[in-house]
Amino acid sequence: MPRSKVVIVSGVHDYRTPRRGSIQALADALLRLGYEVSFISVRFSPISRAKGDHRLFLWDRANCPETVNGVQCYLWRTPFHPFRTGLPAIDNSSGLLFSAYASWPNRFIDDELRSASHILVESGLGIMLIHRARRLNPRARIIYRGSDALQTIGAPPALAAELRKRVDDVDAFCLLAEKMAADFEWAAEKTYVVPLGINREEFASIGPSPYSGGVNAVTVGSMLFDRSFFELAAPRFPDVRFHLIGTGEPFAAPANVHHYKEMPFKATLPYLKHADFGIAAYKPQANSGYLAQSSLKLMQYEYLGLPAVCPDYAAGASRNRFGYVCGDEAGIVTAIRRALAHGRFAGAAAVLSWEEVAQRMLTPALYADTAVGAQTRLPDRAPPTRPRAETTAATPS
Repeated sequence: MPRSKVVIVSGVHDYRTPRRGSIQALADALLRLGYEVSFISVRFSPISRAKGDHRLFLWDRANCPETVNGVQCYLWRTPFHPFRTGLPAIDNSSGLLFSAYASWPNRFIDDELRSASHILVESGLGIMLIHRARRLNPRARIIYRGSDALQTIGAPPALAAELRKRVDDVDAFCLLAEKMAADFEWAAEKTYVVPLGINREEFASIGPSPYSGGVNAVTVGSMLFDRSFFELAAPRFPDVRFHLIGTGEPFAAPANVHHYKEMPFKATLPYLKHADFGIAAYKPQANSGYLAQSSLKLMQYEYLGLPAVCPDYAAGASRNRFGYVCGDEAGIVTAIRRALAHGRFAGAAAVLSWEEVAQRMLTPALYADTAVGAQTRLPDRAPPTRPRAETTAATPS
């Protein structure tokens, strides 16, 4: 029999980019579990050039399927794509643009949706393809992966409205954080919590320290990146070297702030493992408290036993995170001093593998720990539960 096929639709990530989000790790895990995986990246058009999209190096490879590491990749370039302008009068009346985008013809995408056993749609513009997927493939399981709150990532209001409108088309709403569940009361019976995971093999073979000595702090990634944290912190801690990996364009900063371009995920791990503390300098943003449970870098710091400095709203209940109020220099100084005094710790052990995450994503009802309210999801909590019945685990047919 043919393998089961998972089609992933993402509006931010392409499988081939150096920038590795959790969705790429999930694709790899599905492949290891034996699924056929197709990764479709959307929200890409000439507008992307003006916005400096990180996928621009794939411009000439767009609209052409390509297999990389066993994953079929496709970047859908369209003549336009709708986006949030920040002007309420325009954003609140842009429904026709979103409808036009949702119906833009593409034979390859339609064939992929028709042939899927599971369709995984990540939060973002891919929401506009949910009804198209259901119409083309009534038998597929459609899963919405709430990796971020739409309001927090600045998504246009039309996407939240479309998601609620398509509640009957979606089989499960799998959220990264329990704190996001209040936004899905309209789909409570279909809502689950499936947290992030770890590829333990990658973390077991981390290379030597890239640092030449001294005290080192590290941060990775550009989501909600708050440069003001480093502008305030670096002068107060001249003996600390701040290492910023893939945070965007360099900015004027003291000499103890070191900028690095995006690098492959595994290349970042020595910087994390051998640092003295990690930083998650998120900007203040509406409805962003869920990052305490869904931040990939904060989870990785915890797994590696690295104390973390982050805004109060992202600290959660972890004893190993030290919060501050954004823009408060005194609070930032105190948080860094507390992290340095805390020092390294044993690290978390009970973190799901990406394979365990993938199984829960496709069939969340089979796992008691996916229920909203089942447990407080911090990396140092109880180990994951097993499927309720061995014969119903999410294994490809």
